[in-house]
Amino acid sequence: MTGNQENLPHVPPVEGRKPRLRNYISYGVGDFLGGGSFILIGTLYMFFMTEVVGMAPFWAGLLVFIGKLWDAVSDPLMGYISDRTRSRFGRRRVYFLAGMVPVFVFFAALWAPVKIQSQPALFSWYLLIFLLFSTAYTVLMVPYIALNAEISLDYKVRARFSGFKQLAAGFSGALCLIASQPIVKLFPDDQAHTGYLVMGITYGLFFSLPWLAVYFGTWEPPLGPGAVRRQTTAEILANFYSVFKNRSFRVHIGMYVFAFAGMDCVMALFLYYLTYYLRQPAFFPRLMVFFVLAQGAALPVYIKIGNVYGKGRAFMAGGVTWLAGLLVVLALPPAAPPLPVLIAGTVLLGAGICGATTMPWVMLPSIADVDELITATKRAGTYAGMMTLFRKTVSAAVMLTVGAVLGAIGFVKGAENQAPETVSYLRLIFFLGPFTAVLGGLAVSFKFKITPFTHRLLRQEIRRLANGGSRDSCDAETRRVCELLSGLNYRDLYQSGSIGEALASKTGFFAEG
Repeated sequence: MTGNQENLPHVPPVEGRKPRLRNYISYGVGDFLGGGSFILIGTLYMFFMTEVVGMAPFWAGLLVFIGKLWDAVSDPLMGYISDRTRSRFGRRRVYFLAGMVPVFVFFAALWAPVKIQSQPALFSWYLLIFLLFSTAYTVLMVPYIALNAEISLDYKVRARFSGFKQLAAGFSGALCLIASQPIVKLFPDDQAHTGYLVMGITYGLFFSLPWLAVYFGTWEPPLGPGAVRRQTTAEILANFYSVFKNRSFRVHIGMYVFAFAGMDCVMALFLYYLTYYLRQPAFFPRLMVFFVLAQGAALPVYIKIGNVYGKGRAFMAGGVTWLAGLLVVLALPPAAPPLPVLIAGTVLLGAGICGATTMPWVMLPSIADVDELITATKRAGTYAGMMTLFRKTVSAAVMLTVGAVLGAIGFVKGAENQAPETVSYLRLIFFLGPFTAVLGGLAVSFKFKITPFTHRLLRQEIRRLANGGSRDSCDAETRRVCELLSGLNYRDLYQSGSIGEALASKTGFFAEG
């Protein structure tokens, strides 16, 4: 994909493109894949492996663990590759065309049963398919996330694109949660394998076809002239390490990790809490409907708060709402909870989680802007890859921790009744885990200083420096904001050249030989 820029099609500057509703929708539907596949694999794949394919639980668990590990490692690599791609179809959008067919093929293959008697051979086959799907997913999603930083430079427009992305993800997740089992149940129990395959093919099409809309409904800025210089291994590694120089990224990733750790904890334990403490597992489907509706209703409110007062404030509003929901759910009596109160708590949880987990994604383009101020380079792909690396690593760690804690409190798998002390501990963990994570995120969020005002000064200064402006003519307020957001001395900002080479030579951290 590398090479010179001769004969590339002309693309109007980003500033001249005015998005319409169809452009927002076209971008948003790309996250049908992210929102839906995460739900289906997280809730059904282990069951499919053990109950339909016949894989031993140990092998099934190992498969998912290795798959997530590869997923986490491949994300920053894909971000780096897309940052350095040069093609007549752009450096991000070209991957939408390259990845859509593999995503369909390998997602459907995940649910295709095979007749292999040997457990190691069965494991090897499905591990290969899982790794191929994970790679295809990464090829699509990392450039897709990075594109939001480049499709517009406007603070509010970017937030709207992120809002449509999150709405699409929520819709896809809800659809997969509600419709997956009915598709499987179209077939008799002795033909469940056929039901899962039909489900895989159906959702494979649902996840892959929208990428045509994403490709044709979005755009990228013109590519800069010249070929991409080959980098050493030390420079490549330093390219990833260098993102931590960015103060705003360090704060942002703290908010992100705390928010998603709390969400993963809620989602992993909610059904346990509902089943063994409240004794109302039949409420789960309808509560999930209220949960998703609350997220959809709350999202425009958070986007408005973020555009007027700053995305850090919107994150705080989500965190406080989330805490209120946890307190309501904690106050419910066991065995016979008042349904209206349970619904109210679920709505607060859904609305709060929406704000706290959506805003870090909405913030990402602004974080990439701060990096451009530091490096004079557009590296949104690297940041998108690092962000998803943290997401998947945290998810794996939370799931591992939840499993270990359930074992430590004496939870017995499959038992209709758990010991009273186990139920009490379960209630406490369901509250304390997310509560602690949300408090951590709120504490970090006070340090997030990108607002509509500071972002406007940031973009103005980048534009001025890019046009040859003198550093000595920078006014005091702009200098203060640049140093506040970057965490670096103003004289060290907008340093062009190889980021990796410069950092490696300064630190010696990745020196070769």
